[in-house]
Amino acid sequence: MFKQLFLFLIFVMSFNTFSQQIKFSTHSSTLKGELTEEDIFEKDFGRFDAYELQMEDGDFIIMKLKADFFPLMTVVSPSSEYKIAFPIDSTPEVVFQQEIDESGLWQIYIAGDSTDFGEHSLKLCYVSQNTRSLPNDANYCTLINFFIAHSVTNFFYFREENCELNDGTKELKMNSLGLFESGEIITKDDVSKLTLTINSSDSSFQKISEELKLCLKKDWNIRKSEEKIEFKEIEGLRKISFIKNKDSLMLTISTR
Repeated sequence: MFKQLFLFLIFVMSFNTFSQQIKFSTHSSTLKGELTEEDIFEKDFGRFDAYELQMEDGDFIIMKLKADFFPLMTVVSPSSEYKIAFPIDSTPEVVFQQEIDESGLWQIYIAGDSTDFGEHSLKLCYVSQNTRSLPNDANYCTLINFFIAHSVTNFFYFREENCELNDGTKELKMNSLGLFESGEIITKDDVSKLTLTINSSDSSFQKISEELKLCLKKDWNIRKSEEKIEFKEIEGLRKISFIKNKDSLMLTISTR
């Protein structure tokens, strides 16, 4: 049986609803399947399951495949060019990552040989083209929406860990456009926290606080004191805090 899953609807639905003008989008999901005797077998290709995925030029995706057998993953572009990924280190796992260079429907084949049966799990981590870097005209509202979108996928794009969520600290490496000085991502016990350091001499705590309040007022509960403002997601567990310290301002987003 030829199995197909059209994932572009999932990705469209995953667009960040916190900003109506700029729709930042990240997504992660795990697809589970099984090779059985009912699946198609081709002599020169093997027994396989197949998925289809709508993507756009400039998007970025990581796919991590685990299986009960030693799988072969073939990724075919809309123009029928294909790439093959094999298991690594003699384990039944395959990792594939790519910056998408062609818009359209991509096909993903998970294949085994004639005797291969069993379950497989394909984890996808995706970032749309406009969510890979900040727009040149970004302000603090844009900044917070950008990182809220990345918090949906635990900031995987900046952690560079093949969709895994491992404990540790990672320096944030990206063009800040002068909106912050530095950043880091701390992951512990399946919780990710992004912290940005903002130069207090160049930025006003009050001004940025008001910008964040206007930007987040519809979807977040807000609590403010003289040197701190907190946002708690109304329908979720994420938290945002903006704190005025002696020498700097700290903006933090936590996934729980």
